[in-house]
Amino acid sequence: MTFSILGKTKDYRTDTNVIYCKCSISEYLHLVGDDFENFSIQRKKENHKSYQRLKDDLKAGALLPSITLSVKHHEVSNTLAFLDSDIELETQLSRSGIVDILDGLQRTYIIKELIESGHEFNANQEVLLEYWLEPDMGKLIYRMIVLNAGQKAMSMRHQVELLFMSLKETIAESVEDIEIYIEKDGVRRTQSYKYSLGTLASSYQALITKSTEIDKDNVISKALTKETAMDSSGDEHIEIINRYINLFRKVKVIDHKAWDHYQSLYDSREHDELKLMSSSDMTDEQQNRLDKLKVYKNSKVWLGSENVFIGLFCAVAQLVDTNREDRVNSALDKLDSLLDSDYEDPFGLVVYESTKSMINPRKSNIGLATRKLILNGFKEYFRDEGETPFVNCWVQAVD
Repeated sequence: MTFSILGKTKDYRTDTNVIYCKCSISEYLHLVGDDFENFSIQRKKENHKSYQRLKDDLKAGALLPSITLSVKHHEVSNTLAFLDSDIELETQLSRSGIVDILDGLQRTYIIKELIESGHEFNANQEVLLEYWLEPDMGKLIYRMIVLNAGQKAMSMRHQVELLFMSLKETIAESVEDIEIYIEKDGVRRTQSYKYSLGTLASSYQALITKSTEIDKDNVISKALTKETAMDSSGDEHIEIINRYINLFRKVKVIDHKAWDHYQSLYDSREHDELKLMSSSDMTDEQQNRLDKLKVYKNSKVWLGSENVFIGLFCAVAQLVDTNREDRVNSALDKLDSLLDSDYEDPFGLVVYESTKSMINPRKSNIGLATRKLILNGFKEYFRDEGETPFVNCWVQAVD
């Protein structure tokens, strides 16, 4: 085995331990595992001319620029325990599947592609590795966001998604009783306490940027990334991740109650019977009842959807900006209590769906307009500390 530690240092900006290593190309591929390219949040393989040149150089035996790896968050503590013993630390760091690629994905694609094409690398051809061992989520976020500063950086959306992939287990531990799933695995949200990793990443981005814009190629998104995320300090990112987790704890409790509440409102038998009736035979009361049942049918999953998470967390960010975070907490507490009462439609979803149906697809991007509606609705609700019912908030959101 050629895997060996070359040296250790520290990033004093974040107080993060960094380990420099080298290994053979075959050891590197073992290290990152066969599924390194199967992360749903990773960038696709690029085909720039420079990458073809790099491929040719690599075939000729060139030494690659060093690759930056992050020890998976739940493995950091175990790894740091071996910091003073190079032999044990080498054993730990050379294990398969304990790292994520922070910088060097395209180089890894090239290596894998060359091997699959039949190329045999020189057994002595090595790869230089830079391991980051960071147990603090906020500091790791900061490190990832500024990793490629001054270069053509990975978009913030991909950085945040990659971070959440790495921290999946830690988030699940920080927010009790939840299950985080990856959409590419074909899993659907079939119960409360169950959340898509992509949804959490998008809502975290909304909290950072204070924007509902999620198109990573959009000019607005790029500007917000530069002006809000890249210019933030490590301490600010720590504060944001702590705010996110504390807010998520509240939201998941409300989500669970809302799931049960709206599920209890839906009567499938009555819904199906009314659907079979001709509209001309229906009374106004029956039509209104059918309209409500149609809304209640899918309402239980509403709060955990990506658009709602983005709008909600963006609304929080904008109120925090104006020193009104206490209003958010008061409003969420009132909403929590309301879901324990006999109030029929705490989120005013019948009015929400009616309001959303008025969005003109010829004049507006439906997704963006929906997120803006949700953002404004939650802002109205938070601004008044939950005193104004959501049915009024949705109306005010479009005024």
